[in-house]
This record gives sequence, structure tokens and C-alpha cells, in this order.
Amino acid sequence: MLSGCSGRDLGNEWFPLRVGAEQTLAVIYRMDEPREAEEWLMRVDEPAVFEEQPVAVRHHSAGVSYYLKADDQGVRRVAIRTDIDSEPTPDAEPVWVLKAPYQVGTEWTTVTVPYLLQRRNEHPRDLKHTHKAQMTWRIEAVDDVVTLADGSEHRPCLRVVGQARLNLYTDPVNGFTDVPLISREWYCRGQGLVKFEREEKVPQGFMTGGVLQAELLR
Repeated sequence: MLSGCSGRDLGNEWFPLRVGAEQTLAVIYRMDEPREAEEWLMRVDEPAVFEEQPVAVRHHSAGVSYYLKADDQGVRRVAIRTDIDSEPTPDAEPVWVLKAPYQVGTEWTTVTVPYLLQRRNEHPRDLKHTHKAQMTWRIEAVDDVVTLADGSEHRPCLRVVGQARLNLYTDPVNGFTDVPLISREWYCRGQGLVKFEREEKVPQGFMTGGVLQAELLR
């Protein structure tokens, strides 16, 4: 089944998934506590078979592979595998990356975890292991222009914004606070994800947070 898939693009014009394609994202953090800049390498590996159908496999340099399926409904994740796993773990339900139709106003929801929020003086520090929230995504533009740090312009681009809230005990003064989790993603035609932002700002107290910004480097 997979013999005819090698070299094919199993994605679409907004999220290409060509076997062998690589993207490097430059990642910077603006945090309550300093964090060093990083580079993420995203690579499309050979496709796999999932539920008797070929799916794209996109590998993140952090050590995880995402099993993705694109069709007329959009692009969704159907399974995930870490580098130490022998088999992928299916998602209980599909996790949408992009939902069709690709027009302003299209919405969907996914479960998210905090990327940046941490406990200041407790362990484990990361909240991503203990907290989840329902994030609502919306396509807010279909013709955005993205200008990267090197001055290059990319167009047309989808701008997709996700919003969620976590109710957390942040400090004795504020007590429980609805902490917003905001994601902004730009998918440009023929290139896929070229820019990503995650904002998790929290009142000073028991928690720390900040902003992550990533953009296409090469």
C-alpha cells in the first residue's frame, strides 16, 4: 500500500506533507524566568499505515512523531509516537490541526495543555502534566502577509487563533484566576506553518508564564 506514497504529498496546499521535507523553526521565549532560545526541526518521514489507510508522519526534534491525515474535512492528528515507543498511540478522537472549509469563521475545538506555565516553588513545576483545557480555534484571516525576521514575506496565509482558559490559584491576593492560553498560527500556501505564538501570562505569585514565539528559519 505504501509503495506508491513515497515522495507524494499527503497534505494539502496549506499544510504540505511531502516525504523528506524539513522545516527549521527559530524559537524564542519571553518569560518571567529566563529561558534559552531553541531551534525545532520538523521532518516528514515515510508514511505509515493507520487503520488500514496511509497517513503522513511528521517528526519533531523534541522526540515525537505525529500521525496526520488530510482530506476534504481538513488536517487532523490521529496518533502520536515518541522515539522510545515501538507503536503509535491512537488519539481517542481526531485532533484537528486545520479544519475545512478554509474561510474566515471556521471553528473547531481541541484539548490543550499549558506549554509555559510553571509552579514557582513546587514540583513537578510544569502544569502540562496535570492540567488540560478545551481550546476553541477560529480562522481569522485567509490572506495574511507574514514578514519574518530575515525580511522575507510570505503570502497568502491563514491566520488561526486558539483561545482557552485555566482556572488556577495564582496567589493569596487574586485567589483563583482565569488564566488565558492564546495560540496564534500562520499557515502559508505551499509552505505550511511559518509562524507560531503561544501566550500564557499569569499574575506574579505562585506561577510563572510568558510568551513563546517561533518562526520559519529555513
